[in-house]
Amino acid sequence: MTKRRLPKKIIALIVCGSIIFAIGVVALGFYFHFLSAHRLKVIKPDYAREEIAAILDKDELSEDDYALLYRQTGLTKIGIDRAREHGEYGKSRVLEIQDDVFEEHEVVHDLFAPYVCQDDIKDSVTNIYLEPGDIIVTSSTHIAGFRIGHAGLVCDSLNGGANGRILQASQIGSTSDFGDFSDFSSRINFMILRPNPELIDAQTVADVCEFAKTELTGLSYFPAAGVLSKKSNVKKTQCAHIVWYAYNKFGYDLDSNGGAVVTPKNLADSEYLEVVQVFGFDFGKLWK
Repeated sequence: MTKRRLPKKIIALIVCGSIIFAIGVVALGFYFHFLSAHRLKVIKPDYAREEIAAILDKDELSEDDYALLYRQTGLTKIGIDRAREHGEYGKSRVLEIQDDVFEEHEVVHDLFAPYVCQDDIKDSVTNIYLEPGDIIVTSSTHIAGFRIGHAGLVCDSLNGGANGRILQASQIGSTSDFGDFSDFSSRINFMILRPNPELIDAQTVADVCEFAKTELTGLSYFPAAGVLSKKSNVKKTQCAHIVWYAYNKFGYDLDSNGGAVVTPKNLADSEYLEVVQVFGFDFGKLWK
C-alpha cells in the first residue's frame, strides 16, 4: 500500500510556517533577553556614608585615607590627587562626587534602535578632573541582553580639567567627532581610566591625542569593525575600536583579550590603564 504524498503547496506552507515560527521564537527570546538587561541599576554602596571633609583637609594622606576615600567616592588615589591640586575647588568637587555616589538615581531606558537601548539616569553626576589621554568607558548600552557599552578618548582638557573634548564614534549613520563629558555624566555607570605612566610615557600620550585630533575625526561608524573589516583599518570604526586604534598606532595594544573586536570592557581590563574614577559600578568588582 503506497503512502499518499502531501501536495507541494501544503509542504511549502508547512516549511514557511516552521520558518516563521522559528523566527518568532528567536525574536521573542531576544525580547526577553532585552528586558532582562533592564535589571541593571546604578550600584551604590551598601555601607554607611562617612564624613570625609576633614580627611581632605590633611596635608598628607595615608594609604588608609585613600582607601576610605575610594569607598566613599569611587575616586582612586589618582583621582583624589587630581582634586587636591585644585585646592578648595577640588575638595568641593570630591564632596559632590560623594553625594552622587550615595544618592538614589532613577534609571530611564532610551530605545534608539530595535533591541538597542541606552540606560541613563534622570540627572547628571560630577566627574573628577580630566587629562588628555584619559579613556572613559561605560556599560550603559546594550543590544538585547548583551552589554556592549560605549567609550571615548579625552583629547583636550577644558575648564581646568572639569570637562574635555572627547573623541567618540557613537552610532550608525554618524561619523567620529568630539563630544564632552555630558555624553557620559547621565549614564547609568562609567569609569575614567588613564594610561599607566610607568608603561606609557607622557610624550606618547600627547602624540596619541594629537594624532586622534588630526586623523581620527569624520570616520564612518561601523559596529562590525574588526569582523567585516580589518582591525588595523580605521576607515570604518566604532567607539572602542577608535580608542584602541589611536594607542595601537604608537605601539600600545589596549585590547585586553586580543580578539578581532575591541569592546569598551576590553579597554577597561587593559593592563596599560589605571582607574581614576568609578561611578555606578561595584567598587570592588568594577566591570565584571
